[in-house]
Amino acid sequence: MGSGKLSYAGIAGAVAGIIGLLGSISVWYSLVVGDIGITVRGTGVNAGKLALAMSIALFAFSAAYVVMDDARIRRSMAALVIVTAVTLTMSFIWGIKDAGGAGTGWGLWLTGLAGVLGIAGGLLAMKESPLGEDVADGPADAEPAETTADATQSPIAS
Repeated sequence: MGSGKLSYAGIAGAVAGIIGLLGSISVWYSLVVGDIGITVRGTGVNAGKLALAMSIALFAFSAAYVVMDDARIRRSMAALVIVTAVTLTMSFIWGIKDAGGAGTGWGLWLTGLAGVLGIAGGLLAMKESPLGEDVADGPADAEPAETTADATQSPIAS
């Protein structure tokens, strides 16, 4: 980052990725049958495996957003943060739907919180890197400047 400022939107996305990672490896479901208590971690179900993958991707894209300097790359990373956060939220909804009669654990709710926080961070990151920002940032020698003779100058005779 050339400006020396921290990108709080990117940091929010990275924190959401860490929260989602903790949530996806924690207890998602608990059920008591007679004297036996059954707990299921997030990685034991397909929705939890998807949440784990999206949490890692959310962290990686958010960290890349923070460290990159090019406006086009930052905008692409912000879009990827939004996509992975939405997918993380969808895996949370999938997990809630598949709970059946089991009680939901705090890991499932952490995953949902991470998805919502990631969406907010991604939207703020997209707002931070607007579409027309890199137009003036192009290389100076992209198009050679035309030189015109001033009316007061005499033309060169051959």
